Amino acid sequence: MVDTIRTIKLLGKWGANMAVGKRRPLVAVFSMTHYCNYYCPMCPFGDPDKEGQIKFAKAHDLTTEQWKSIFDKVAKYCVWCIVEGGEPTSRPDFMELVKYLHELKMPVTLITNCSLLHTIDLDELKRNIQFVTCSIDSVFEEPYCKVRGVNPQTYSRVMDNLQLLTDHKVPHYLNSVITKYNTQEFIDQTYFDRARELGAGAVSLTFVEDRSDVDYSLLPDAKTMKEVSRSVLDYMKKPGALPLMIPQEYFEQVIEHGRTVFDECGVWKSIFVNGNGTVMVPCWKFNSPENTYNLLEKSVDEIWSAPQWDIARTCHDCKVLGCIWYSSQPVTTFARNYMRGLSKIISQEKPELAEAI
Repeated sequence: MVDTIRTIKLLGKWGANMAVGKRRPLVAVFSMTHYCNYYCPMCPFGDPDKEGQIKFAKAHDLTTEQWKSIFDKVAKYCVWCIVEGGEPTSRPDFMELVKYLHELKMPVTLITNCSLLHTIDLDELKRNIQFVTCSIDSVFEEPYCKVRGVNPQTYSRVMDNLQLLTDHKVPHYLNSVITKYNTQEFIDQTYFDRARELGAGAVSLTFVEDRSDVDYSLLPDAKTMKEVSRSVLDYMKKPGALPLMIPQEYFEQVIEHGRTVFDECGVWKSIFVNGNGTVMVPCWKFNSPENTYNLLEKSVDEIWSAPQWDIARTCHDCKVLGCIWYSSQPVTTFARNYMRGLSKIISQEKPELAEAI
């Protein structure tokens, strides 16, 4: 259950900092490992050299105790945390770390490709997290395998594991990155019907943000992006539609401007901790030694006082990246829509938590 008193205190502290011009993080994102068993071309963890990736992860991933030390630091600021990767469930100590976050009264969202969920005690998982975000870019085998770079056997395993989440009554929703390979199921809306069959309490969709370190683009053409956006908006109006965790304004802006719009990047509202304990200021697009701080060595206050945060005041490089758009909007733009979807997911099995949020 969400500790309402803790949340109110942290929000009050955050507001007080804002009143005196101190920007501090409110949500934590823990990238638990440099390893992922998938090959997604839109993600740097999709490196095809898995043997080399495993060696790198063994050499650079934080230890269990190091992660706990970072959790202790971040829990003093953030009202919620997201556990992701690489693939976080690939860590042998995954459940121990999630339980530790739960003991700190940090509500946890797990983001996973779902391929390893059959190796985890799902009843224990349910006791220690609020819900699971399932990265399912396509609900159909061919485009799923193409987007994710995996074989049909892996797709079948993921579909089975989604059923396991339903069987164990673990609240979950599907998240999709829309690329040029999977647009049709959003245009014809078959994605949503299949998501409901897979037990999803909601869905979340954003267009792919092309990486700056590669020479290819996965973004659909402008005409197709608008067609997808119109179809999603049409679906949102249907009676009984699954809640969408991203507001309609996101898609309306894509239709009108060909990208999302915001006055100032709000990346500073989240603390993103890499698998080696570093934080890049202001974000991963400015990955260089002079912009990289180690949270094992520095405090959150020290890092959030770094001069590089000024870059975010004028940067508009991210065109359709959902997390940046979220953090850059006024709270009223998305809070009501997001909390309605979140409440529905959790109320399936955790009604007391749904009431709390």
